[in-house]
Amino acid sequence: MSSRLARIPGARIGVRYLYTSLGFWVAFHVGLVLWHQRFEVFYFRQLSVLALTHLAALGWLTTALMGVMYATLPATLGVRPKSLRLARVQYWLQTVGIAGLVLTMGVVPYTRGRVVFGLLTLAALVIFAHNIAATIGRGKEWRLPEAHFVMAMFYLAITGLIGMTYVFYLNWGAVPQTMTHLKVHAAFGGIGWLALTLMGLTYKLLPLELGIDQGPQGWAVAASVLINVVFWGVFFSYAYDWPTLRAASALLGLVGLVCHTLQIWTFVQRAAVIRKSGRFAAGERCVSLPYTRASNLFGGLAMFFALLLTTGAVGDGYAIEYALAYAAGAGWVGLFVVGQTAWLLPRLLDDEASVDEPASAWRRAEWPGLLVGTTLVMLGLAAGVSLVVALGSAVNLAASLLMVAHNLHRRRGRPLMVAQ
Repeated sequence: MSSRLARIPGARIGVRYLYTSLGFWVAFHVGLVLWHQRFEVFYFRQLSVLALTHLAALGWLTTALMGVMYATLPATLGVRPKSLRLARVQYWLQTVGIAGLVLTMGVVPYTRGRVVFGLLTLAALVIFAHNIAATIGRGKEWRLPEAHFVMAMFYLAITGLIGMTYVFYLNWGAVPQTMTHLKVHAAFGGIGWLALTLMGLTYKLLPLELGIDQGPQGWAVAASVLINVVFWGVFFSYAYDWPTLRAASALLGLVGLVCHTLQIWTFVQRAAVIRKSGRFAAGERCVSLPYTRASNLFGGLAMFFALLLTTGAVGDGYAIEYALAYAAGAGWVGLFVVGQTAWLLPRLLDDEASVDEPASAWRRAEWPGLLVGTTLVMLGLAAGVSLVVALGSAVNLAASLLMVAHNLHRRRGRPLMVAQ
């Protein structure tokens, strides 16, 4: 384990966010199992699908990424978090806001409740953006990952603001004449916040886990430039109704993902050289790497679906749109955050024995289970077969429950690295 992670100023709040994200993760799979037949109409007209989308994007993915950032960025930047008190306030605003928003969207429709819980969630996002940006600003170094995080904070705040306008759309029972604003909202959240944060954390944390320095990141720079071009290409393609620009953006996104994958390969090759030289700690293993590699595979599939949609190769159906959203969210970002959780929690809980011991048979089932389940759901959505969606969701639910049970067992009696 890197000495820079030996004492983490934000360990307690980071663990709190990560465990909460696990709860939202399980709830998301439960919702998919229960509502697997509701993906046959456009998602804006199906409140249960909107609820599941926000449960995954805000409850699971965003909360997990926040936990990772609170736990690791201060230590890797050599500073304390800007305000742990604000982080605790944000935690409660966010947890209550997201849970209430999901319930008032998909379970107990209540228009005023959506406004209240939406505003709580928006306040939490703004606090987080301020807290992380201020922490990075006080840092002792500024590299490519930090640039990713600052951009992502801006996009996250804008995503929340746009999202609040849709709360009012829902309350009025209004549907926009076009879906432009909805697509822009998804672009800000999916590309601007989730994708940029995933890439920044990969370039920041994977070298630490592999036991190497960051070194040259030429492929990472190329991927960063391309993803930003893709973001603005998607934005202007919808703003000016320019399908050709949309297709070009999807193609550039695929190229950017290839560059991102090549940067990961470069890290792994450098670690292999160090291991051969005997400088790599004996017995230490890279827990998150299989998840990261699989997440890149699903990212590539998401870009492929985007090409099919933007070129008109699959017509006007919504099946491929659902498959694209799931491959990008639960596949690309989701498997990445699960890998980060599996890597970080033992270290945050000072559980070195658990880090190095061989995995038991039931724990080894988590990883292939998630891979198989995510693939089944994606294929079921693409083919429009709800039973396959239900089967994949059930497999994912079982795997997620295994991981949650293991982490709850680990939490009992384990000290955090620090009290704050």
